[in-house]
Amino acid sequence: AAASAASLPARRTTPRERPARAAMSAAVAHAGGSSEDLSTLVDLDALQGELDGALGQVDMWVARRELSIKEAVLEHKDTMVAAEELKVELREKEETSVVASRELRRRRAGEQADLDGLREEATQLRELGKGLPEELQTSREHVHFERTELERETAALAGDEMVKAQVLQAHHSAVDLYRRRLGLRFEIGEDQEFRFFFRLVDPADHEREFMVAVRVKDEGGYEVVDCAPEVEVAALLEACNRTDNLSGFVRGFRMAFRSLVAAEEMPGLTSHAVAANGAADVAPPADVYSTTSVASIGDMLEMLPLQ
Repeated sequence: AAASAASLPARRTTPRERPARAAMSAAVAHAGGSSEDLSTLVDLDALQGELDGALGQVDMWVARRELSIKEAVLEHKDTMVAAEELKVELREKEETSVVASRELRRRRAGEQADLDGLREEATQLRELGKGLPEELQTSREHVHFERTELERETAALAGDEMVKAQVLQAHHSAVDLYRRRLGLRFEIGEDQEFRFFFRLVDPADHEREFMVAVRVKDEGGYEVVDCAPEVEVAALLEACNRTDNLSGFVRGFRMAFRSLVAAEEMPGLTSHAVAANGAADVAPPADVYSTTSVASIGDMLEMLPLQ
């Protein structure tokens, strides 16, 4: 027991052990170191018990220390594992950061190139913008000129359309006047000949129609292609071609048809008397043939799709 106690590490004296140690020391000193006297002074069993208790405490302390060491080792291992994981994570983050940094540098280089391009473009735009006010003023003047020209042309076209409408209305009025006052209407035949129909010629039958059809020849002038009833047309046609007076030609045919009706009514009269009687009987009002009040028959034939 003494050897075991000597091999243990030095430990601090507890309050319980201090009186026993003091008594033991005093007894040894008083006995002068004799073992026999020491045995009589010291209760060896009690000392052994104290030593055993001390050893038990030491064993408990060692056990606690070993447990603490094991726990510390485990904690250290856990710490090392966590540190290794953290190291791996940091390495991954470092690699990611390196890649991100490279990408960022690449993007910054591209953005810088774009920025330089935009600056160059802005410089060019500023150079171009220096001349824009003059070009804008020129464009405005050009637009104003074009607008003025367009308005002028529109007004001219409107005026032309108005004139055409007025002329057309005058022709319609003339046609209606001829129809009402002279019983005259016009048609264009299948061979593009002009057909003139006369009513109000026969006093016995106002609705009786007389017709003459003329056509423009390729070489110029007119020719009679049909006449019902038949009258002498040579003199009238020759006068029309010589004077190009189609209105007088139509008036002449009406007078010829009226002379024909007068001859039918008075067969004993001479041809000169018949012509004079017919001419006097059918003389129309002056406004019918006035070139200032209504359009001429020739003008109407040129302007109207006559039916």
